[in-house]
Amino acid sequence: MSKEEEELEAQNNLKKLELFNPHQEDTRRRADSLIRAIFLISGGALTVSISIFTSKSSPELIPALSCILKNSWWLLFISIISLALSLFLMLVRDYHAGENWRKKADFKKRSLYDAAMWLLGIIGMICFIGGLLGLSYVSTSLIS
Repeated sequence: MSKEEEELEAQNNLKKLELFNPHQEDTRRRADSLIRAIFLISGGALTVSISIFTSKSSPELIPALSCILKNSWWLLFISIISLALSLFLMLVRDYHAGENWRKKADFKKRSLYDAAMWLLGIIGMICFIGGLLGLSYVSTSLIS
């Protein structure tokens, strides 16, 4: 490949990247909005329904409705965990992309802040999942 062809290919790749980045940013913004809405709705639905159906004055449910309620709670809990993991994986993917750029640009290596950030992020994700699973187990056990 001649030098002119290489320069032309580099310019084409730069143009593609200039189109790709705004597309990715828009897609990420839309995904974030959707995930936040689902977090809000599912968290609210769980809070209200658990409060209603686990209180002393809760309505008595027939077994079929009790089963549907328990399964609905599990589905909402799983949706929250799945979406949180999805966001976490997006961050991991984007972090690795940034690390690849850092290597190509010859920036300094990762710092202690990066290690602490990842450690706290992983601990937070594990605690979140464990806490949500524990809550879902207890709340579904209260319904007979």
